[in-house]
Amino acid sequence: MHILHSWQEAADIPELKGGAITVGNFDGVHMGHEQVLAETHCHAEAVGGPTIAVTFEPHPRAVLFPEEAPRRLCHAHEKMQYLEAAGVDAVLLLEFNMELAGWSADKFSRQLYDSFKFKHIHVGYDFAFGHDRKGHVDDLRQLGDAMDFNVTEAAAFEMLGAVVSSSRIRSAVEAGDFKLAAKLLGRDYSIAGTVLHGDKRGRRMNFPTANIDIADLAHPPVGIYAVRAESADKQWNGAAYLGYRPTFNGRTLLLETHLLDDTPDVYDQWLSVSFVKRIREDRTYAGHDDLAAQIAKDCKAARHILTQMAADGRK
Repeated sequence: MHILHSWQEAADIPELKGGAITVGNFDGVHMGHEQVLAETHCHAEAVGGPTIAVTFEPHPRAVLFPEEAPRRLCHAHEKMQYLEAAGVDAVLLLEFNMELAGWSADKFSRQLYDSFKFKHIHVGYDFAFGHDRKGHVDDLRQLGDAMDFNVTEAAAFEMLGAVVSSSRIRSAVEAGDFKLAAKLLGRDYSIAGTVLHGDKRGRRMNFPTANIDIADLAHPPVGIYAVRAESADKQWNGAAYLGYRPTFNGRTLLLETHLLDDTPDVYDQWLSVSFVKRIREDRTYAGHDDLAAQIAKDCKAARHILTQMAADGRK
């Protein structure tokens, strides 16, 4: 899959012309996005061209309304992986900044067409674009009549009584409802990142942890969780702590995962941690000994949960 970072880069690749295109934030690439992408792919096959997705980094609200910016469901490079798995041939990953935010809908749509010369554009049911989101599907249809491309609009994708959306998934994650989040995403919700070098307190208590800074990612309430962890080439069951480490007066929110029955060196490696079930809330302990005893209980509980789920044939 081609990953492009500028209009000119897109315009310079002849094989990306004459296909079908879609535009969106695609945060989390959830089931609703999957519908739009699948339909775009069908339109691309119908016109005999590539499937193109245009998306933005960072999230537009992080630029326009930083104090209201939503927590993300995935990192940008994870989004690229999900888009490729959905059958996209190329992604134009545009830097969203105040200059781009000021473009009119007409300027954006014409630049889009000039770069890809697409024959079809397929957008989501709530699609809006351009300065102040003033552009809508009817504006695209007017340009399509002039430039000879077709425009279609996806229907809202509903599951379990409501439209699937990134905001709905964030709410499920923040409530710790991993079953709902997984259904809406089409996969377990995970937090991923590079494993950091920490203060090694867990190792000194015989419970080494792989620590990830959750940055601006959506996350469940602080506490202890049964999880599954995955690196580039291996998977583990685990027990994870999400919190501020009140026993040690911590102030940074971290995800600390103890990998059960293994002590791999995963420092500086990419690790994805999928949440399965909450075990308990966060607590403050008198010292290392009390904390170590509780961690042992938490690991036992996590192992039981994950073993039972495997025996029941659940993910």
